[in-house]
Amino acid sequence: MTPRCCEAARVLHTEGVRHLILVVLAFASAGVLLACSAEPDAGITRKNGPGNGTGTGENADPGDGTGVATGGADGGANNQTPAADGGGDASTTPATKSSKGTGGPTGQNELKSTGGLSYIINVPATAPAAPRGLLVLLHGSTASNYRQFITIMANVATAQNLIRVSVLAPNGQGWNEGNQTSAATLLHDLVQKDLLPKYDIDLERIVFSGQSSGGGFLSSHFLPLHAKDYRGGAFMQCGAAPPVPAFAPDVATKQGFRLHFEITTGDTIWPTSYKNAVTAYTGAGMTLTKDDTKPGGHCAFDQQAVIQARLATMLAK
Repeated sequence: MTPRCCEAARVLHTEGVRHLILVVLAFASAGVLLACSAEPDAGITRKNGPGNGTGTGENADPGDGTGVATGGADGGANNQTPAADGGGDASTTPATKSSKGTGGPTGQNELKSTGGLSYIINVPATAPAAPRGLLVLLHGSTASNYRQFITIMANVATAQNLIRVSVLAPNGQGWNEGNQTSAATLLHDLVQKDLLPKYDIDLERIVFSGQSSGGGFLSSHFLPLHAKDYRGGAFMQCGAAPPVPAFAPDVATKQGFRLHFEITTGDTIWPTSYKNAVTAYTGAGMTLTKDDTKPGGHCAFDQQAVIQARLATMLAK
């Protein structure tokens, strides 16, 4: 009897130990599973959680950002709209559009255009850090200020990094005399064929300024025919006239070529023509400013000061 009891006890003991081992293993497995489920997995895709974020993508993380995610939690290579600050590289700026001219004489020179126009040009000898703008100056009747304009406009040219060009009318006297359509072609060709190929000119900073008959010619013929070919603007100073050729500017011209009209209260030569020009260009949808409040007689104001005061606004992008 005793051996059988011992055998039974041994069997019971063995089974008990086996059962105990199974129980221990079961608890151990459960602990491992709990530990695994508590460990964060960076690869898990999460749904939107609570928060004040405006992300609308299925996998967007909660938060206060405004990015709209359409892919995994890290954005990856998925499409993503810019954040509220505009996104992108803030240091990237558009390249200046310039004529990339191959070289021309520097300093001050009086030259002839390929079309036969006489002009005085002043180009600084030092190499520019950026393409220079162009200021084309048209004199009044009897060629008044043709030779003086280069000196008169020295300060604004230096401040605004401009090449100065004073152009003599085809007849040597007045721009609003003779065949003005032909004169407009000659002036346009001077810029396009003589100046742009020789100098590195900023194509979005080409400015014309006409005094008296020069201003009348600009607004009556040159601008209706060629404003579409330029980006910059024009000053009609103590002279302006409504367009003679039909003028229907496109959107780019309306936005990229701006005008300023200036006349004194005591001008007795151009007041009616000036008003008609402003009305016509306003009706055409051009972007323009005007000043007819300064006292004095014909052209009795500082034309350089007008350009200095308004050029930055005229050329603003």
